[in-house]
Amino acid sequence: MDFLNPTAGYWALLAIPIILFYILKIKLRREPVSTTIFWEQVFEERRSRSFWRRLRHLMSLILSLVFLAILVGAIAEPVRTSRHKPARCVIVVDNSAGMNAATESGGLSRLDRAKKELYSLLSTVGLARETALLACGGEPRIIVGFTEHLGTLRKGVEAIEPTDYPAAMKQAVELAERLIALEDDSTILVYTDGEIDELEELRNHPKVRFCPVGTPVENLAITRFQPRRTLGDATGYEILAETVFFGREKRETRLEVELNGRLIDVVPLTLEPGVPRTTIIRDTTAEGGLLRARLKNNDLFPADDTAIAFLPECSLQPLYYFGVEDFFLIKVLQSQPNTELHLLTEAPDRVPENGVLILHQTVPDVLPEGNVVVVDPRDSCDCFEAGEPLEVPLIAKEDRESPLMQFVHLRNLSIPGARRITPRNERFARDADEKETDAKAVPKTQVLAETPEGSPVYFQWSVPDRDVLVLTAELARGDLALRTAFPILISQALNHFRGSGGELDPAVTTSDPVRISLKTVGDRVLLRSPSGKELAFPVQSGTVTLGTLPECGVWEIMDDNRDKEMDRREKEIPSKRIACNLCNLRESNLRSAPASFYEQDVASVSLRLGTWPIWFWLTLTALVFTVVEWFLYQRRWID
Repeated sequence: MDFLNPTAGYWALLAIPIILFYILKIKLRREPVSTTIFWEQVFEERRSRSFWRRLRHLMSLILSLVFLAILVGAIAEPVRTSRHKPARCVIVVDNSAGMNAATESGGLSRLDRAKKELYSLLSTVGLARETALLACGGEPRIIVGFTEHLGTLRKGVEAIEPTDYPAAMKQAVELAERLIALEDDSTILVYTDGEIDELEELRNHPKVRFCPVGTPVENLAITRFQPRRTLGDATGYEILAETVFFGREKRETRLEVELNGRLIDVVPLTLEPGVPRTTIIRDTTAEGGLLRARLKNNDLFPADDTAIAFLPECSLQPLYYFGVEDFFLIKVLQSQPNTELHLLTEAPDRVPENGVLILHQTVPDVLPEGNVVVVDPRDSCDCFEAGEPLEVPLIAKEDRESPLMQFVHLRNLSIPGARRITPRNERFARDADEKETDAKAVPKTQVLAETPEGSPVYFQWSVPDRDVLVLTAELARGDLALRTAFPILISQALNHFRGSGGELDPAVTTSDPVRISLKTVGDRVLLRSPSGKELAFPVQSGTVTLGTLPECGVWEIMDDNRDKEMDRREKEIPSKRIACNLCNLRESNLRSAPASFYEQDVASVSLRLGTWPIWFWLTLTALVFTVVEWFLYQRRWID
């Protein structure tokens, strides 16, 4: 027998005042009476108050002390121990998305029910000499390392939070096996609803014991939801939606689709059991925003009844061309979708917002603020210095990690007419020091392609008010303009200036690793979850790796390096939003486990029968003693 709260033993000192009050001599008060005939019996009972006479009715004292002992024992929270218990035990709790489904009795979710049972079990009996606690939502995670303190384990159970991850049960069991590899007499206790791929394999594992949670129930789910803009029509779009009914008989329902809270379509569905139903919804609008699909259904698992995605706004990107006209460059710019090309006779002082200035050969002394693409520069400017043509204009190295270089391979490509370009980083850094401005004013240069001597052929130069891409290549010479790589380079450059990449941002699932490109000045961003939690992530080469997202809903990415004097409301504007859905067949199928899984074995039944803690029985016994003492007192068997 162990005690979770051994300091409660000090409450036993209350026995001292109980005994003192029992033997305390009561001083009788004198009162004049007319006769003593009726008081003789009372005098007989009260006349002797000696110490040994006060102990003639010990039943009341004994019951009081027993009552105190029971209460002290309950406060100390005793737990049963055994010399024959295993050396080590690893408890694995399934906190995946399917465990968020409500139980048939209503109220608690499957995860809450599992935590309640496990909490009661840890309040009743020590499972092993040392016990560890794991969670298997997404990736296996150690909540509590091996310990013999049951109070720590119970706090660990309370700390397990629900997630929308798929279950990683096999990996969790493998981790548990490594933890108990040196102990033969060990066990792995798993709390799950059985919606896992490797269930049959794990049921045959000699050390794994399952504690089933929940029962098989029917469920409707959205398993895919993605929109896209129509290629032939800039304002048209299509939505792909897939729904599945996990049940016994076919089910009729409706799929409602909204754009920014406005209902755009209602699709009646008749779903066969276990057969995915694909629906294509078409519409036209230049408006962008949040698409939301809902199934009209009241089941025990509402997380997969809703799916969201972002539809990009259809807006034209203005392109401003200045310099020597080149046939290939102009044709490539004219072929870009959702763009509007303007030929200029003078270089502007500032590029309009969301616009791009393309400079060909002719470069002004000071580049305007905004987004600028420089092709084949012949003159120097405040951002770079143009030199003589390169002796060996051969690309030897390229940055494959940059989104500006996706789907193109320029290595070993000869670029006739390419000049030696030197970015002016030092001069800007010196000005920043002299003006005592923020370090963010120092330009950032990222070389995307360079020669064997290290001379950049294609690079990005950026400061807070300017973003410049420089490509030193004479298009009239060589075959770069004739290769498919050239229009891809121009397209990706324009998409880069759009901020969102100019492409559809697909909705992700909780099992998809997320890695996105961002246009940001700072070196880190804040990621805000749908529940309001924030985490910081570094930005490397214009990309940020977020990993898998544990919660369904809209995630927001905000720049963590914005000006401190910026208005708070402006700071709260996210630079990017991510739509995250469940869309997982395994987690939505709440009937995948066989009926035999929910038939508890003898070991599981014995565990669950002992889930009432000892302190509960002690408290109940104290209540019984109180009733007994009151009954004996009323019967004058004790005083």
